[in-house]
Amino acid sequence: MERPPIVAVLGHVDHGKSTLLDFIRKSNTVAKEAGGITQHVAAYEVEREKEGILKRITFIDTPGHAAFSAIRARGATAADIAILVVAADDGVKAQTLEALKSIRDAGTPFIVAINKIDKQSADQERTIRTLLDQNVFLEKYGGDVPWAAISAKTGEGVEELLDLILLVAEIEVFTGNPSAPAKGYVIEAHRDQKRGLAATLIITDGTLRSGMAVLAGHALAPVRIMESHAGKTLSTASFSTPVQLIGFDMLPEVGEEFHAYKNKKEAETARPAPLAAGNKQPAQTIPAQGEEGETFAMPVIIRADASGSLEAIVQEISKLGDEHKQVQVVQSGIGAISENDVRAAIASDVPAVVIGFNVGTDAIATALALQHGIRIETFTIIYKLTERLEELLDETAPQRLVEEVTGRARVLKQFSSRKDEQVIGGKVSEGFLERGGTVRILRRNAEVGIGKIKNIQTNKQDVDRIETDREFGAQITAPCEITQGDTLEGFRTSMK
Repeated sequence: MERPPIVAVLGHVDHGKSTLLDFIRKSNTVAKEAGGITQHVAAYEVEREKEGILKRITFIDTPGHAAFSAIRARGATAADIAILVVAADDGVKAQTLEALKSIRDAGTPFIVAINKIDKQSADQERTIRTLLDQNVFLEKYGGDVPWAAISAKTGEGVEELLDLILLVAEIEVFTGNPSAPAKGYVIEAHRDQKRGLAATLIITDGTLRSGMAVLAGHALAPVRIMESHAGKTLSTASFSTPVQLIGFDMLPEVGEEFHAYKNKKEAETARPAPLAAGNKQPAQTIPAQGEEGETFAMPVIIRADASGSLEAIVQEISKLGDEHKQVQVVQSGIGAISENDVRAAIASDVPAVVIGFNVGTDAIATALALQHGIRIETFTIIYKLTERLEELLDETAPQRLVEEVTGRARVLKQFSSRKDEQVIGGKVSEGFLERGGTVRILRRNAEVGIGKIKNIQTNKQDVDRIETDREFGAQITAPCEITQGDTLEGFRTSMK
């Protein structure tokens, strides 16, 4: 039978995805999000009347921050239809392109919503041109991609957008079997402090009832506590419905496909063998890159409120540092910072920093950290977390001697040579040479010695510096002879 469409809302950060859903749902989740950025995947059901019949649409709200590219990709895969939100005052941006790639890779039909048309700086035609540059050919502009110009703030064009969703759903014909056991995807997972491990599931087919059991990878949950997106207790849920299921024996992975079974015994029988006898999930460990001893690794322990957040944080952390220093996640998990996290930090070769994201710290952990000088820091916004880790990495990493090449010059002539001092003529080929500067003397690309520029002249005038393409004479102290054809390479050294 026909089933409601599942719609993923994707696009660049701050282009108005959550504001659009707020208007549709007549609620305000944006105000509840730290920093105004959606940092979890959420799913919502709305109703829309069409020709006197109430039609349901399920929306998946996916974060637009760069950290959530993997989650957005899963959102597009689990969805029937995608809405690509592009701001009329900003056009196509980095995460817009990532979202578009996710949609195309998944083969998902999509609708473009050009948002913020109410702003004075909005330029709808320019935005359409930026889309055309990415081979997104809109209807009425030589293509077949449906689109709507909207203002998520005032609601202008939103009715037309909802009608477009229902029109695409009619054309695509999404169906499901209500008699089959439910299946679908895990779109979020977290640890509820009072009720245990929970996951947000989107049902793509079949029906889920109390008394059944759900298996997502190795994670299993009997269907006892099941709630709607609004927190209402449910005894049954069918296709295209988002539900929160509480009572998993381990945290399911975000993006994992789930299947429902008649009862817990059947689910246990179907559970993959390696973890069938146990329910412990190993801590996630990200090894440091590079040869041992060559790269400084600052160890951190991460605790987050949800697996989607944890994945995003680990992804962002992997971008910090360089070939000489980096952050190493030695342990990670979901839930509050505990005594075990602090003990793991103490046991680390270099005492680890304990980082919490949207989680608290229990009293024993706080006291133990204070006793052993372990740093615990908590955050509610991911970019603030990564900025702080970058600061700590710079403070913690040992200083190293860094060499910077300032310029090169070709020796054209040797005028005089004494024991350790010689006068030469040359021409700067790149950069600059300076009085008092150190130079490396190269002969056929091999180093023959290090010298120091005692004095430098051009046009018989003393100068402090000589730039590219200028000829000069220089008095250089060096332990080796400098001859015609040699290269002088100026460099500076500093501690970093």
